[in-house]
Amino acid sequence: MTDIRRRCVFYISGFDPKGAKPYYNLYKQEATKQSQINGWQFDVGARQQIPGGNSFWTIESSQGCSYQVSTHYEFMRWDDVVRNNWPMHTLSIWWDVFTTTLFNLRHGSWWKMFKLSWPPAVALFAPFVVLMLMLFGAPMFAVILGKGVVTALHWPVWAGGVFSLLTLALLLAAARYSQSRFSMHWITRSYAFTARQAEGRVPELDARLDAQAHRLVERILQSQDDEILIVAHSTGTIMAVCILSRAANLLMGKVPVNRALQVKLSFMSLGQCIPLLACLPQAHKFRSELSMLGQIDLIDWIDFSAPPDGCCFAMCDPLAMTGQRPYRAPKLLSPKFADMFGPAKYRTIRKDKFRMHFQYLMASERLVAYDFFLITAANLSLAERYKYAASVNDFTGLRPFN
Repeated sequence: MTDIRRRCVFYISGFDPKGAKPYYNLYKQEATKQSQINGWQFDVGARQQIPGGNSFWTIESSQGCSYQVSTHYEFMRWDDVVRNNWPMHTLSIWWDVFTTTLFNLRHGSWWKMFKLSWPPAVALFAPFVVLMLMLFGAPMFAVILGKGVVTALHWPVWAGGVFSLLTLALLLAAARYSQSRFSMHWITRSYAFTARQAEGRVPELDARLDAQAHRLVERILQSQDDEILIVAHSTGTIMAVCILSRAANLLMGKVPVNRALQVKLSFMSLGQCIPLLACLPQAHKFRSELSMLGQIDLIDWIDFSAPPDGCCFAMCDPLAMTGQRPYRAPKLLSPKFADMFGPAKYRTIRKDKFRMHFQYLMASERLVAYDFFLITAANLSLAERYKYAASVNDFTGLRPFN
């Protein structure tokens, strides 16, 4: 076993316009909590910025006098691209709901996602159902109910009309509540963006991914780290695939493929949404990049996804949509959120789907095998930490047709 003394973490967020600051604050806050559980101390330094726009902070970690680990934690930004593709007007959002859903239904993409894992497919389809109810279902129900009241209670027609309008207002308010409660607008924006990405209609994203691939290669060739760990969350896993495959192409001219690097290169995907793009027939380039990751031996890839997280494709092989048998498949593991908390606290957390999707980045109340802060700032590499954990390759609990 080789201890890690110096590590570089490259973190890639999901489809989020807020940038590095909230992720820095979250890391600092949750690391303090987790130190009470795992016995490590995490001294998180100030957030700084480097040329090119990425933010970083340092983490000095220790466990008594036994271990001292220094981590460079860098936020690979693409939040400005997200903001440029973040419609603010409600009509624009609903138009995206309509057009993107029809796009995916027409090309059979939604059905492919549904067969892989039904919860995220349902979450993607729900805004379209709400839209149809708002446009057609709610008005029809309100009118029918108003007529029924007029007939049954012998109310005047105008009173029935008022009753219908009040009913319609309540139904629309319930629809708006469901949008907020389940973050439907956030899901819809990400859904529409991914469709545009598949069609090559986000050129600024390609330029940013190329730049981040060059940044990754630059750090690899500096050979100052014991481990370089790429951590990607949610739709950031899609971006990580692009960055890693492009970095591998850049390295081919400098390091022979499948020859050991001087630095250990690891990839941890969290709550992955890779099928969201890989299932689209137009995403030829992405599937090629995804396939490449399965054909090289330079990267230790572990995918953590939790079945209760309805916003990810839990326990689905990220390489399944490439159509090729991988040379080296990622190890699929569950973080086991239920074991992190007492039953009452876990029931509360599970009701909040947005919180559940971010639990990968947060502290627990109990010590379990998955510990985000030990992975990113303690003394074991990703592969070493989970070398005895068996990959979950036979999970079919979220597939509608087993």
